[in-house]
Amino acid sequence: MSSTRSLSHPPQYYYKLSTKQQRNWRKHTRKIEKNEALKLKYPSFQPSSDINIIHIHYKSNLDTLNELIEKAQQTKRYTLDTEGAKNKKHEKGALIQIQFVHSINYSTIIIIETNYLPDRHTILYAKIKELWSTIFSNYNEIITWGPIEDEFKEFLHLEFNHIGKNIEDTNLQSSFRSWYFEQQKTHPEMEKCDVDDTDDDEEMDGSDEELDSTTYDDATVWSLQKAIEVTFKKFLDKSLTVNWWQCGLDLKLNTWKNQLFSRHNYDEQKEKQERFKMVQYATNDCTSVAELYFHMYPGKSNDQQTPQTPPATTQTITLPAPTITSTNITKNFLYELSDIMEDELITSLKPRFNKNEYAPRQSNYSQDELIITKTAQELDELNSNEQQQQQQSTTTQTTTTTLSKSERQRQKNMKLKWKQQNRPDFQNKLKRPIYYKYDFRKIRAQLCDDNIHTSHQITTNRKYNEVIIGFKSRQELEHATKVIKINYFSKSQYADRWG
Repeated sequence: MSSTRSLSHPPQYYYKLSTKQQRNWRKHTRKIEKNEALKLKYPSFQPSSDINIIHIHYKSNLDTLNELIEKAQQTKRYTLDTEGAKNKKHEKGALIQIQFVHSINYSTIIIIETNYLPDRHTILYAKIKELWSTIFSNYNEIITWGPIEDEFKEFLHLEFNHIGKNIEDTNLQSSFRSWYFEQQKTHPEMEKCDVDDTDDDEEMDGSDEELDSTTYDDATVWSLQKAIEVTFKKFLDKSLTVNWWQCGLDLKLNTWKNQLFSRHNYDEQKEKQERFKMVQYATNDCTSVAELYFHMYPGKSNDQQTPQTPPATTQTITLPAPTITSTNITKNFLYELSDIMEDELITSLKPRFNKNEYAPRQSNYSQDELIITKTAQELDELNSNEQQQQQQSTTTQTTTTTLSKSERQRQKNMKLKWKQQNRPDFQNKLKRPIYYKYDFRKIRAQLCDDNIHTSHQITTNRKYNEVIIGFKSRQELEHATKVIKINYFSKSQYADRWG
């Protein structure tokens, strides 16, 4: 969000907005100005503990999930936050951040990228469900800033999104009100809250998480940013609350190869850096709640587990971002380059549904051996049974091969449907009216003649005489829009090109 917006100098398009849109613009601008003022006034919030970040999606490793499940079995306290998709036409959340609070000095944060989960029939998906059920059970304490039900309003489509009653949910936002005013009574030197001039009746497109009230009393709903400000005299950045959280933050997803944050031309550094900042932002939303919790309840800092050694499959390093406020969050995004070529992007983003993902662990527990000997008659019977089993397995193998082909096709269809609904590179589509005599071959040939490259996703709707053409990138879509005019597939065009 830009800091150049000003209430005193609105842009020209402001005067063309509706009354409601103008109210939203003013409110949005107030938030930007307030955020920038706090940024200049206070040092940025940084987690004081060591953080290990692990992304969860269809490229996650089974060993990592097994280690996380073991950690969850030893952890009794978590913080939780979620981020919604920017496109409100699809009411689906994009990110779930869960902090495993091992101790006051060490935590693990998992970032579940819900638009990039594996197929529900895979072992990896079953492991994610097992991890979820381990966290939200055993009367573990789940700390949130606001009601926990509100965090999952946009995640009802997830099969494993079941909280249950066997948890202790702590709404720190609700507890902070009474704690803060009690502190004011016992510590008069504590900073008084500034009155915010936000109009209560204004609405804003996006999250209402950060709304501040005009006064602060026992009924006030505190923003997390304000709580961090008055408690720690720190600046918690909230400029990214509304963002493209569904873009795929982990660089291993290779979504940074698509132009999303670059304004004019594709900029690899820009695409990676924006994702880096979003990970830092999502992490701070969890760690700030945890540090506020221990500040409010210092006695709780002594009942945590001993910090565990980070999994061998993850890294714990300091963030090397020279242009961003540095923290000790664990990731090195700037140099985590992929060996995958550009033309392999689509293949690389496909969920790996058919790979061998799981190898059972061998037990170290040794049992006493029971040795049984067989007579010659028993050996003859055993050999006869083995021959029959081999004949049966040959027959079964033929059937299995046939079934596996249809199953593979079904999985391909499922992957294609999922990508069309969730992947940004499948959203670059152009719709045009089309003359009924056009078939797929003529459409393709006409596009090739005009040097228009598509993603091979061409769909014709004969009922409405329309064609929908998909493109791999935003640049290709913009180029095609200039060439494919509204009459590109008209009757006259058909006559000129095909007679």
